[in-house]
Amino acid sequence: MPLWERGESEPEIRMRKYKCPDCGEYSLHIKHGSFAECGNGCFISDEGVIDGVLRDADFKGFFTREELETNFI
Repeated sequence: MPLWERGESEPEIRMRKYKCPDCGEYSLHIKHGSFAECGNGCFISDEGVIDGVLRDADFKGFFTREELETNFI
């Protein structure tokens, strides 16, 4: 099962601060398998890019629930 599908039932995966392929910062929040938002305003809707980010598992730290509720749609 791909990581993005497991993310629905494993909150840790969805709370990770992934490296954004656009700006290079560790502020990418993968909301679903079809789109991700970055804290710097980048928006990624290419599922292939998102799958690559998840496959690489390049992340540093975790968003708090408050950060997610405040900073992302």
